[in-house]
Amino acid sequence: MKEVAVLAVDAGGTGCRAALCNKNGQILGFAQGNSCNYHSIGAEKATENLIVLLTTLVKKQTVHINCVVLGLAGLDTKKDEAALASIVNQALISANITADTIYLCNDAMLTLKGSVGQNNGVLIAAGTGSIACGITKEGLETRVGGWGYLVGDEGSGYSIGKAAITHVLKSYDGREKSSGMLAALLSEISLADVDELINWVYSPRFSVAQVAALTPIIMKLAEEGDPQGEKIIQGACRELQDMAFTVIKKLDLQNAEFSLVLSGGVLKNAIIHRQVIKELAGTCPGLQVIDLSYQPIYAGLRYGLLMMGIDNSALLDQLSIQLHRL
Repeated sequence: MKEVAVLAVDAGGTGCRAALCNKNGQILGFAQGNSCNYHSIGAEKATENLIVLLTTLVKKQTVHINCVVLGLAGLDTKKDEAALASIVNQALISANITADTIYLCNDAMLTLKGSVGQNNGVLIAAGTGSIACGITKEGLETRVGGWGYLVGDEGSGYSIGKAAITHVLKSYDGREKSSGMLAALLSEISLADVDELINWVYSPRFSVAQVAALTPIIMKLAEEGDPQGEKIIQGACRELQDMAFTVIKKLDLQNAEFSLVLSGGVLKNAIIHRQVIKELAGTCPGLQVIDLSYQPIYAGLRYGLLMMGIDNSALLDQLSIQLHRL
């Protein structure tokens, strides 16, 4: 039986990554797979995908892990925790993996914990979905948003794409002034007119990921001065700021030093990045920005090592460099 220090899984909404490392921070294995979000694909398929991922990672060997750390999209309630614990246990058994410790966490919260360790920190994640969360050095933690595209995910790629489609339809009705967005969206989705857009929205081909994928087009329009593009992007900024401010207030960090971790493709946009930081820094003088330059899987491995009492900066830097090469 092979023994490994940490197994980390980053299970986002659209895909999964898994990695193994030893106590010296050496990467022993890395694998990528399909989504394990049971909300979107069901528990059976999520289990199947996680089994495939883990089996690929350990190459069908029997492995004992000191600490298994999983950041899981869709872990939002106690019901989710029970369902995902069952999925994880089934997958580990099927992949011939045993563990001393198994830690399950929402994927955004794990990214934050792995990024700031035992210090104060706030994370804003805005990709396909969105969420904000925070922790304090005293051990308090909270989250805001992240409730999914049906009732939340404000400021996310999906919300930006949906707002653009809504504007196109309102302008088609005559309720809003038309802009360059109609032609841009139709070209991006390869549709001829508004009729085809409506048919696409209510067809099996429609998906949250495809709507979120419209975001770069809307950002480009905003950068070129399209008024509706600017309006949508400014709206996304306000939503992300509001989520972060709420976390900061709940944890009483307004006058404390804390790291602000920015994650996700939406926050890589220069307009959104600049605006969100400007508003938060104006209210929170102790804020220090961390732009994630590493894969979220690194945060999982780092937190696993921290759980084992290993907090060596040189070792952790080596871990990050190795992941960049994968």
